[in-house]
Amino acid sequence: MKQKIQAAVFDVDGTLYDYKTHSIPQSTAEAIESLRAQGVRIVIASGRSSALLGKQVIQTVRPDYYVLANGHEMLDKNGAPLRLVRFTAEQTERIAGIARALGIHMMLKFHRINYIYSGWEEMLAVFGEIGLAPSAFRYCPEGDYHRREQPLGVTLKGTDDLREQLAGLGDDLCVEYFHDPSECDVFHKGINKLTGLQEVLRYEGIPVKTCIAFGDGGNDRELLRTVGCGVAMGNACKAAKDAAKYVCASSWEDGIAEFLHRMALI
Repeated sequence: MKQKIQAAVFDVDGTLYDYKTHSIPQSTAEAIESLRAQGVRIVIASGRSSALLGKQVIQTVRPDYYVLANGHEMLDKNGAPLRLVRFTAEQTERIAGIARALGIHMMLKFHRINYIYSGWEEMLAVFGEIGLAPSAFRYCPEGDYHRREQPLGVTLKGTDDLREQLAGLGDDLCVEYFHDPSECDVFHKGINKLTGLQEVLRYEGIPVKTCIAFGDGGNDRELLRTVGCGVAMGNACKAAKDAAKYVCASSWEDGIAEFLHRMALI
């Protein structure tokens, strides 16, 4: 990068978080501290909501800002909301109706807790793979909690034909599929990690082109394409790699630290 880095942005799953050890590599934690010592602002940008982050991520990274739930939940360093973008009642009812009709399991993301409407054990298994405990969730088989509070995001789990099942979801919503095509996140069209990052950067007056960002998923592509230095992990999907300027080694091969050292950024 020709410009000095002012902010470093990190996705969580498959980027900061190593699936093989269920932890953040020590090399990554040390690299983040080296950036912080240079005055670089640290930002987490994840599809997880704050209730899904877990203490390890928060305590190890100690971010200055959070961009969560795919750009629907922006928080300051203390976890206080800067802005929450919620689904409308009509959107949530529409998603819930399709899920009920097709037998799709559904989890709603909120600022403080997450509600699973159906498929309790199946959804816990999905999130257990990334180290999340059952205590992060509440079970609501009645499927009506959203009538009291609108969610910040929705995760669905169905079968391998989930893409076809959700074809009529609506033009106002986007669907981002996980590495497993039977699982996806649903969020507002036009809202993503990039729009969330741009919002928190305004508090610091930091241009997006002075940021470096690391990611591995399709929900990182706008971010990786737009920042000054977009880096896809070696384990990233094709969409992320195509959007990024660089590709580093995988999360379990010390990819973040190795790249920052190689580029003389730490």
